[in-house]
Amino acid sequence: MSNELETQIEDELTKDKFLSFFKKNKIAVIMVIFLLIVLPISIQVFFFYKEKKQEQFLSKYIEAEILINKNDLNGIQILNLIKNKGNDTIKLLAISKLTEYYINNNQNDKALEILKEAKDYDNSMFEELSGIKKVILNFDNIKENEILSLIKNTKKKK
Repeated sequence: MSNELETQIEDELTKDKFLSFFKKNKIAVIMVIFLLIVLPISIQVFFFYKEKKQEQFLSKYIEAEILINKNDLNGIQILNLIKNKGNDTIKLLAISKLTEYYINNNQNDKALEILKEAKDYDNSMFEELSGIKKVILNFDNIKENEILSLIKNTKKKK
């Protein structure tokens, strides 16, 4: 009987301690519970939104590629939009497609301008390809020493 009484007293004391702790720290407890529930959900929503945005840029890039193949100028506008706002990979794809379009349409000045604007990327493959495209675009006006220096510069950056 005394054991039962002791356990009841201990249970009551534990409940009282818990209630007093909760009353004193009500705001902190509610905030911790809120963070444990809301934080993971908000992180997942953020990543989902970010992924959706990248999917939209990729679908716009594919749409622009189709439009350019049909000689529609809306494709160029879409690629310029992607070039300014997409993630790095999609930006590089858009820049490459724009330079390819301008090279195929004998607008070498515009292609060179786009390549000069895109020199800020740290992608070594893109730097090498842009160096090759610059050599191709300036082939008539460039000397052999300048070609060799451009090739050496792209090899040093690797």
